[in-house]
This record gives sequence, structure tokens and C-alpha cells, in this order.
Amino acid sequence: MSEPLTNKLGHRIRSRGARTRDALLTAVRDLLEERGPGAVRIADVAQRAGVSAPSVYTYFKTVDEAALALCEAAVPDTEALAGLLEGDWSGDEAFRACRTFVEAMAAVWAAHGAALRVERLMADRGDAAFADSRIRRLRRLHLSLERRIARARAAGFHPAGLDPRLASYEVVSLVESVGAGFGLLRRADDDAAILDTTAHMVVRLTTGR
Repeated sequence: MSEPLTNKLGHRIRSRGARTRDALLTAVRDLLEERGPGAVRIADVAQRAGVSAPSVYTYFKTVDEAALALCEAAVPDTEALAGLLEGDWSGDEAFRACRTFVEAMAAVWAAHGAALRVERLMADRGDAAFADSRIRRLRRLHLSLERRIARARAAGFHPAGLDPRLASYEVVSLVESVGAGFGLLRRADDDAAILDTTAHMVVRLTTGR
């Protein structure tokens, strides 16, 4: 069972406080979507949520802290994708599973992209909190792919020098990049072509076939 949420005063967040916290997170998400990372201040969040700045500080010390809470909210949706990587991949099932995986990742980014873009940017810059958030959020996907890639290598479908763990990171990074940039990719081709092409790449990178 998860620990109950508390505010910065150490008080347990009950129904009224939860509504305020949710309103603040909605404001942060919308402002990040509109302005991008680095352009949102606590005063902006307070104004958008219709509360005072001290009220924001009761729940979040910084905008980054609120963005991390939004990333945490994306964990269940991301972890749910692991089931697609752990099922039957015999014959054409591998392509179907990978296509569904890519499509589902695009849906995760459509729902949580405002926060996940901050997570990705800050993790790439070496921010420890956002790096930990990204690692934790993607851990189940990495492990599922690592096991499948390791089996393919043991069967001779990958060269001995290929590291299954590193390969799993790179495959997930590819699929997340497609999810993050799906709108831009639509300028090059239609949704079916994007999903099909990425799925074929994931199958080849994972199974070696």
C-alpha cells in the first residue's frame, strides 16, 4: 500500500487538499504544454489555478517538483505496455505485438507528453531527479525487452558482442522518440506507415529476425 500524500507542512492531504493539488498539477501540465520547459514560474501556476503563490508552495517547492509528480502519474500507463513485450511473439505475433506497443507508447506521450518532455530534457542534462524518474518509469519495459533480446542472442540471432541490456535501452529510446515526435512524423507519412515501419524496426532489433 502506498503512503498517504502529505503537503510541505507535513499534513496529510485530504479531499479538499487533493483537489487543490490536482488543480495545480493540471495548471502545470497545461502551462508546460503551452510554453515548454523553463518558461513556467510558480506565479504562473498560481494564477492559472486560481490560488495564491503561498498555496502552491504548500504542495510543491518548484515547478520541477510538480513536473516530477506528473511524470510519476505516467508510470502506470507506461508499465502497462510491458505486457505487450512478454506475450506470444511466434510468427506474425511479434509484428502485431510491436505495432500495438508503438501505438500504445504514442498514446502515453499524447496523454503525458508535457511532463515527459521535461523529464527527457532534464535527464539528458544530467539532472538526477529526472534521470531517476525516467529510469523508474521505463524499468519494466527495459527488463521485458532485455530478456527477449537475451534469448534471441542465445539462439544465435544476435552477435555475441550485442549487450541485451544496452540494446533494450536503445529500443525503448527509439519507441519513445517516435511517440514524442508522432505529430512531426505525420508530416512525412500517415499513421499506418509510421506504426508499421517502427514495429518492423523493433521486431528486427529485438529478435534479430
